[in-house]
Amino acid sequence: MVTAECDFCREFSGRPGNDFHRIYGGDPESRILFQSKEFVIVPSLGQIVGGYLLVLPRGHLRALGDLPVASLDELYSILQRVGKSLSKEYGPHVLFEHGTRTVGVGGCGIYHAHLHATPLGMISDPVSALKARFPYEQVAELGEITDRTAGMSSYLFYRDSEGGLYVFNTGPLPSQYMRKLLADAMGEQAWDWRAAGREERLLATMQRLSSCLANAS
Repeated sequence: MVTAECDFCREFSGRPGNDFHRIYGGDPESRILFQSKEFVIVPSLGQIVGGYLLVLPRGHLRALGDLPVASLDELYSILQRVGKSLSKEYGPHVLFEHGTRTVGVGGCGIYHAHLHATPLGMISDPVSALKARFPYEQVAELGEITDRTAGMSSYLFYRDSEGGLYVFNTGPLPSQYMRKLLADAMGEQAWDWRAAGREERLLATMQRLSSCLANAS
């Protein structure tokens, strides 16, 4: 299912009126770097660091915690592809999702599930700071997100740079909380993706990762 009001749904179905087309005006025509039956990989608008990707379901879901069990194997395969590509081209990276099931609990204002895959560059993994700040559970596998987030209107799923998986019970968070946290640590002031214009860093990410993602297995 796609939703006409969703920016990502409009973009992936080729309809106008989405933020990527507004900024890039058809050059390039698409930012999709890899797609499978159920998932899409794109560079994030607002590249606070080169190689910053988003992994999204094609269908309109509000949070990855709501993915059908039948989709988890495909998501795992997609994340393996992302992990190999980022490790090869950019080094250590983290994955995170601020899952928001209801309006008014933070997030970026687009309620379509999206997992961030973010190279760390020269900074340390902030997982220790997150553990000190929020209640959390460590999980053994991706499929546990559904059970661990049941009943939460807002949560943070996080995979650290060593592969550890966590679900943080954050409650409502400020918009783009993790983007700002990482940008501050990197000394980047432009953390708000909504303020992004045409970015050479995004175009460089596309050029660097397109063949790498296609050939990773």
